[in-house]
Order: sequence, then structure tokens, then C-alpha cells
Amino acid sequence: MQGWRTFLLNALAAASIIVLEIVTMLAGVDWQAHLPREVAIWIVVAVNIANIVLRHVTSGPAGWRNAAAPGKEPS
Repeated sequence: MQGWRTFLLNALAAASIIVLEIVTMLAGVDWQAHLPREVAIWIVVAVNIANIVLRHVTSGPAGWRNAAAPGKEPS
């Protein structure tokens, strides 16, 4: 991992700046003007139900773990 330390440090620094900028922009939005409270609650409920359903119908692990390379069988 020696060659990746500088890259990783710089990538984390850049990512933290980007995340901070996004959070700052989102904090300035008046969400109630765009999305009524009643609708927001149902969106949160729908996303959670969708996640539960997807976990029940998915047989493999989440994300890319144990994924086979293109053209190869998974181990």
C-alpha cells in the first residue's frame, strides 16, 4: 500500500471538501417550501420498505463483494 498512501490522503481530503460543500448547499435549502412534511414522511417510509424488499429478494452479498471478474465464475 506504500504507493497509494499519498493518493489516498489526497483523495480523502478532496472528498471531505466536496462533501462539506454539498452539505452546506443542502443546508441552505428551505425543504418545506419544496416538499411538504406529509410527503417527506411517506418518501422515507417508501425508501425503507424498498430496501427491506430488495434485501429479501437479493441472494448475493450487498455491493461488489465476491463479484466475479468479467468472463470468470465467482469463487
